[in-house]
Amino acid sequence: MSRVHTDFKLTTAEDSERVGPGDDVTLHCHLSPKTSAVVMTIRWFKGTECIYLYKNGQVTESIGYEGRVSLTAPELEGGNVSLRLRDFRRSDVGRYRCQVIHGEQKEEAAVGLEVASARLYGAAWGRVSEVAQPEPGLEPDQTSLERPENSCAATLPIQPDRA
Repeated sequence: MSRVHTDFKLTTAEDSERVGPGDDVTLHCHLSPKTSAVVMTIRWFKGTECIYLYKNGQVTESIGYEGRVSLTAPELEGGNVSLRLRDFRRSDVGRYRCQVIHGEQKEEAAVGLEVASARLYGAAWGRVSEVAQPEPGLEPDQTSLERPENSCAATLPIQPDRA
């Protein structure tokens, strides 16, 4: 018996995004070729922590990210799985990973988030943080992603982007 697979890859626009305190930023990630992501499972991680989960039309957000992270619901149909992060905080600096699962296929792509400019924002925080790099050997396996400490805090129906 043969199975039909929708093969896709994930693409990101930049290796890292730059943002200032209090700003909103989009961590760009798209399916290639353009494929609807509506029925797919989409996870966003900061390091090994799951901060956002979209599955079966439901959204789960991690503590500290509630109301600050979202996908653009209408854009899922065109394969846009970019994460919108509102009200950027110093603690948001780091490496983010998008994971998309459909059937037996799982793809991942990473993007960094860093402070935009020492001249513009350095005085607000005292110094500029560098993009955090994932530590070697910290790639989570599938079972570690399912543990309660890696699950998100609240499950909500997906809402259209509020921007």
